[in-house]
Amino acid sequence: MAVGRGSPEVSLVLIYDIENDRLRTRASDICLDYGLERIQFSAFFGKLNRNRRQELALKLMNAIGRETARIRIIPVCGDDLKDMWVLDQYRRDAEELKAEADLKEPAIPRLRILRQDD
Repeated sequence: MAVGRGSPEVSLVLIYDIENDRLRTRASDICLDYGLERIQFSAFFGKLNRNRRQELALKLMNAIGRETARIRIIPVCGDDLKDMWVLDQYRRDAEELKAEADLKEPAIPRLRILRQDD
């Protein structure tokens, strides 16, 4: 490794399960700020070196604080990427779908609970 150069970039998949809407949006923004590509609503793919992965993990931990969350940053080797199968059937990417979902008003529940007095 040359002097002054960081570790090589590796591909990674980052997934999360965060209950709080505001924090989930914040985590998404952080992932996008690091150049990761959204591949599902709560899943991202990209390349980062070890320092950037650590920095990303710390930033996410700070954003989450004491809230309930599960975050996984999973390195993926080049050989596995060569064997990756991509089965996309969306006509629009996840960013467009998410933006559209955010604009919609909450659905009115169709289930009505009736209370029977005894």
